[in-house]
Amino acid sequence: MIQLLLFLFYNLLFFPVLFIVYHSYALFRPKYRKGILGRYGVIKAAEKFRNHLDNASRDLYLIHCASMGEFEHLKPFVRRLKERLPKSRTVVMFFSPSGYENVKSAPGVDLIIYSPFDWWFPVYRFLRILRPKALLIAKYDVWPNLMWFSVWRKIPRFLVNATLYDRSSRLKWPLRWLLRPVYGLFDGIFAISEKDRHNFDQLSGKKTTLVVGDTKYDQVVFRSEESRKKTVIPPEIHDNRMVFVAGSTWPEDEEHLIPAIRHYLEISPETLVIICPHEPTAAHLAQLENGLGGLAFTRLSQIENSSAQLQVLLIDRIGVLANLYSLADVAYVGGSFKQNIHNVLEPAVYGIPVLFGPVNQNSHEAQLLKNCGGAIEISGTADLQSQIEKLFSDADFRQQTGAAAQKLVAENRGATDQMLDAVMKKLSGE
Repeated sequence: MIQLLLFLFYNLLFFPVLFIVYHSYALFRPKYRKGILGRYGVIKAAEKFRNHLDNASRDLYLIHCASMGEFEHLKPFVRRLKERLPKSRTVVMFFSPSGYENVKSAPGVDLIIYSPFDWWFPVYRFLRILRPKALLIAKYDVWPNLMWFSVWRKIPRFLVNATLYDRSSRLKWPLRWLLRPVYGLFDGIFAISEKDRHNFDQLSGKKTTLVVGDTKYDQVVFRSEESRKKTVIPPEIHDNRMVFVAGSTWPEDEEHLIPAIRHYLEISPETLVIICPHEPTAAHLAQLENGLGGLAFTRLSQIENSSAQLQVLLIDRIGVLANLYSLADVAYVGGSFKQNIHNVLEPAVYGIPVLFGPVNQNSHEAQLLKNCGGAIEISGTADLQSQIEKLFSDADFRQQTGAAAQKLVAENRGATDQMLDAVMKKLSGE
């Protein structure tokens, strides 16, 4: 009865209002417009794909990710699924344009599309066309109609890399009351930690969540091995120099970073600083350049014209951060003076100390790194200046901190196989 009432409320009232609001935003925001236009083509794309499948590849796995970040962490799972079941097909669907636009192809993926509008009729048609053997949703991005119609079509449902923070609105009234029946429909929830297991048990009202770890660790190891094969910066720029990399930075980070960088370059002018903004827009890069006046800096796109005395390199392209961290002796991870910290494991895998600001509660890995001594949380500009100076001047402390970070990554590998084994057992009825 509760499911029926929620179904009627969601489809007759809530989603129609959401649909109108979403389309209204799209009139003024290109990002929303891209997502809407892409969704109108989902059914045709699914039909075309299904019509070209042969009988030997009838097992299709449907994976939903909110954005590129969620998919990046699931890549090891997708690769291993294809290795184990080479005749199967994998469809990855994204809610956000950031995922769909930036992931044109990936090993193990046969089709990349937008997720359909979560209204009953598009979802019904979408699932009827693809007929997936299983639905896998990354982290927590659950849409009610996708769940309801998967149940109706008897499609097993799994939440993978499941993450739910203590302060999540999903755990509070009224969302908790509204979402509990939906989360209770999963056949398996595979959490990254005991804390997440507890939170999902609270949300779903069931005690069926399993802790299998986070495939993010497997992915950063894989990317670190791949990144060493690719040259982004000419070796003569960074060879025989200490390197500090600030990755995924926002203006809020740079308010502290730039004074700290200036301070340290006065002490050690031969150090190379690399700043990789999260959004390397023209306006953001110009703002950074204004703040770096008086220092020898250039952009990556102009590096061929730089001098041997280059002090600061600004990265004006995306997709190279993992390669840059491989060159670093010390790293700073951005977002930690804004809303949410970015991926702290990307530098940690290289065995280097990781610095970040106070806004890091969203990252389970950041807490683990702090606890094991592989990362240092900084409170502001003066603290950042002090920690940079200490790490670069004290080789033993730098190596000890970096080794602790690398050890944490090594100890948490293996979630991919555990998660895939758990999914296969559920599908086989064990």
